Amino acid sequence: MDVKPPATDPAAPAPAGPSTTGGTGGAIREQLRNLTLRQQRFERYLGRRLRVDPAGLAVMDHLVNVGPTTPTDLARRLDASTAATTLVIDRLVAGGHATREPHPTDRRKVIVTPAEHWGATAYEHVAPVIEGVTEAAAELSPGEQAVVAAFLERIVGVYDAATGG
Repeated sequence: MDVKPPATDPAAPAPAGPSTTGGTGGAIREQLRNLTLRQQRFERYLGRRLRVDPAGLAVMDHLVNVGPTTPTDLARRLDASTAATTLVIDRLVAGGHATREPHPTDRRKVIVTPAEHWGATAYEHVAPVIEGVTEAAAELSPGEQAVVAAFLERIVGVYDAATGG
């Protein structure tokens, strides 16, 4: 989401601190914004290619990367209600993207599992991005990689602090 400060009178003095378009960190903020927009656009692209909505894509991402789990655990991990998560799972199952299977030890529960082909199909679309990021990182010296990793870790911390996460 691109949130800009409220418009002010052009004749008014500039606010203290770095600007949002220039000055200290301006270019970095702009590139982080560009990266966020591209990532959001890629998620929409991926959802269209895989024929799932954004909520379904989040569920499938979790199932492929973490593994099969219960609907309740999915709801908890995705910070959604169990009712909303059940609706998403219903759509995924109806679309052939996931299956519900009996829980191996608790007959009252089910396990949601990605369809057998899903991970490989998704990876076909994601692989160019993974490879591109890997190549870009490989072009950096170990010291540059450490600086970038530390910076990104701090940015993740900023987002975590803002969301209580």
